[in-house]
Amino acid sequence: MSSGNRSTSVFGAFVYLQATSLYNNVRQRVLRLRQPKYLVGAVIGAAYLYFFMIRKVMGVGHAPANMKMASPAVMADIATLAALALALYVFLDWILSRESVRLSFTETEIDFLFPAPLTRTSLIHFSLLRSQLAIFFSSFLIGLLVRRGVGFGGGHPLQYATGIWLLMSTLKLHSLATSFTFERLIGFGVRPWLRRGVLTCALLVVAFACWWPIRGALQLPEVASGADNIGRMQSWFHGIVATAPLSWLLIPFRWMVAPIFAPDGASFLRALVPALALLVLNYIWVVRAQVSFEDAAIVHARRHAEKATAKREGRLGLRAPSKPRSEPFRLSGRGEPALAFLWKGLVAMGPMYRLRTWLVAAVVVIAACYWLAADPSRRGALAAIGMSVCGLGAWLLLLGPMMVQNGLRRTFERLDVLKAAPLRGWQIALGELSTPATVMCFAFWLLLLFAAMALSARYDVLAPAQVVATAIGLALMAPPLFGLMLCVPFAGMLYFPAWTLGGDGNNRGFEVMGQRMFFMLGYLITLVLAAIPAALVGGLAFLLGRWMMGWGVGGLLAAICAGAVFAFELSFVLRLLGARIERFDLSQELR
Repeated sequence: MSSGNRSTSVFGAFVYLQATSLYNNVRQRVLRLRQPKYLVGAVIGAAYLYFFMIRKVMGVGHAPANMKMASPAVMADIATLAALALALYVFLDWILSRESVRLSFTETEIDFLFPAPLTRTSLIHFSLLRSQLAIFFSSFLIGLLVRRGVGFGGGHPLQYATGIWLLMSTLKLHSLATSFTFERLIGFGVRPWLRRGVLTCALLVVAFACWWPIRGALQLPEVASGADNIGRMQSWFHGIVATAPLSWLLIPFRWMVAPIFAPDGASFLRALVPALALLVLNYIWVVRAQVSFEDAAIVHARRHAEKATAKREGRLGLRAPSKPRSEPFRLSGRGEPALAFLWKGLVAMGPMYRLRTWLVAAVVVIAACYWLAADPSRRGALAAIGMSVCGLGAWLLLLGPMMVQNGLRRTFERLDVLKAAPLRGWQIALGELSTPATVMCFAFWLLLLFAAMALSARYDVLAPAQVVATAIGLALMAPPLFGLMLCVPFAGMLYFPAWTLGGDGNNRGFEVMGQRMFFMLGYLITLVLAAIPAALVGGLAFLLGRWMMGWGVGGLLAAICAGAVFAFELSFVLRLLGARIERFDLSQELR
């Protein structure tokens, strides 16, 4: 058989293997729809995909008549920013990369393909072919989401999907090629630390060469009130990125993102040529630089299997400590059980979560705010950081409790042991929630300190007394509020364990996305219902305090009263969860 026919046969076998695997995966997902938890999730996920993405692509419904699209100039600026971010990502990947070879195979594929009469180039083709399915699906979904974004261009979703696919495929090939090259350097006797040192020095030289011509233009322009602020910022930005050698350095990265930000079809077709050329060059680099990757692939497959097993068993992210850990505080032999739970949880989280760490972080935040506020030209950046911190605090307040569900899942592994202890159910619930609630409170207080100092330094309309009163009120309201919000996902696990403790480890697909959307909707509804009494009591307290002693006292009194309501609701919910824990039997619930 000729080499051409042999390559065609091998490629056809690879396509058949991927098509069969995809068919079996889809069939397995369809069969598990017989379980109600997956059926309900599939209905919700399919409805979301249709009404919010597919319907927009098919032109069903009416688009907003007043939706404004970004101009070509703005799209070009966004593309330049994306090119800068992409360049930074690639350069940091060169320096910080630790993996020797980045080809991934499953244990089944290793047993099947490695002993077969296949060349390394064929195995590379198989790995790339398998990765294309995930890249294409991700690109398609991102393209739909980008098309729905208000004010982001007017291209077709397939344009965005194609551009994102080209970008992700090029990055995949580039990452593989660099890992092959670094492995070759190790074979030549170049140690990783020497390679990182040389690359760091070279990139510092390039950065200095780019900085020197623009060193006088880096100062932010004066921003005055008026409509020409955006024009001034655009002119300042263009003057920086259009200066050589920075403009030369950004050329390949501009080519990579150009198809995504093309304003029309003709520009998109013109941008495809250099983007495809970069894709082909990286593919040739991969084929020419290939090295022995079998041993690394076997190690990677074993680690991936161990990680999947740990995820199914709820042990993902848990590692045995390499040395004894210090205690966060001295634990007395007698006291509240919640303190013992907190002590144990903080010890398990490691030495970073200690009071001294938060105090050092607070000192750093105060010093940074004073340094930024000392120069009037930096106060605009300080205000922008303050607004970003406010958004981060709001995210932590609303969605932070949903991020700690894996830690709460581990409660079920030791629930029988905890129930055997002389503890009431509500004490177990309070103890298990104490560690995440404490960590989230300290993080929120740190963000609150940063936001208060940043905004008070920029906006003179906020009196110091008002800022202090608002910050103290929010700080006092945070502990019961975080505890109450953590009760919601914990209650979902107690009342719907079969939905949250699925043991198949295949937690992907639109049916699983529908399950998460269902829980998120219930989470938000519960929060709104819990916030209504606190808002009513806090509003009345604010009006009373403002009428008697002013705005600052009114806000502080409102926060204290709202916090008291949240504390009462928390105690009531803990009693309910405690009663559920005392009756809970995991072996019966998962039947």
